[in-house]
Amino acid sequence: MQNSGLTASDVMALTKGNDGFGGVGLIILLFIFLIGIGGNGFGWGNNGTGLALADIQASLYNQTQDANSRQMQNSLAMVNDTVLNNKYDNAILIKDLSNQVSNSIAAIGNQINQQTATITSMFNEQTIDRLRDQVSVLRNENSNLIQTAQITENILGNLSTTAPKPPCYYGCGGCGCNSLY
Repeated sequence: MQNSGLTASDVMALTKGNDGFGGVGLIILLFIFLIGIGGNGFGWGNNGTGLALADIQASLYNQTQDANSRQMQNSLAMVNDTVLNNKYDNAILIKDLSNQVSNSIAAIGNQINQQTATITSMFNEQTIDRLRDQVSVLRNENSNLIQTAQITENILGNLSTTAPKPPCYYGCGGCGCNSLY
């Protein structure tokens, strides 16, 4: 009522002659009307107690923006959770694949070692067989050489003890022709 310019004594002076219900009712209606207009009860005025259309729109806009912001934050949180879960799942898969690759490489290494041992063994057996054959050939050749040397030695030994005699001529009597000893 302070903004309307009427004081309580002014209202009393205006309504002083009406003692009936009509005067009191008029005062009550006037009082409600003044409170509504002067006190910004109907949203008119600018002292911050009433809501203007711009204030309501701004409030609704802010509520919408807050809801959108919360929804985006929730969406980002869900995306972050998904990314982190996928990152964790991928890390586990990479670790499993790494173990499988390591095991496969180890298995291949073992196969190579076994095959190398087999090849080496076969090579050694073939080399040993070849060397045995060569030793056998050399032994046979050596044995033949020894036998040939012994035979040659025997022949030469026999030749030296039995010297050839000069040929006998016809009519040689008692010269010892044609006798070996």
